[in-house]
Amino acid sequence: MHEKRVKRLPVIDPVTGRIAGTLHQRDVLRVFTRPEHEPAADVDAALTGSDGVGVRIDRGVVTLTGEVATRSWVIALTEAVRAVEGVIDVVCEAAVRSGRSPHRTARGAG
Repeated sequence: MHEKRVKRLPVIDPVTGRIAGTLHQRDVLRVFTRPEHEPAADVDAALTGSDGVGVRIDRGVVTLTGEVATRSWVIALTEAVRAVEGVIDVVCEAAVRSGRSPHRTARGAG
């Protein structure tokens, strides 16, 4: 939107084909300007039941640390946090308790 100097786009209702509203540039950016305490509460909620996992948030990038039982749990936690509005990226440094090295993942928001 920025490169093409587009400030707003029409939102089309898929059923009727009619304009249902508009998407403004500020609406798209709102997720990235959320105060850090807001996504922090949502991240904590996404990690409910995951004792032993530490969380750091820096400018929308969440880093998960600590130990978990299985590699699949590492992946599930990473995806749950990635789904939180306001999270730009997730870096998972959590180790699997079996003694294997940490599973690291990072993926941009697009």
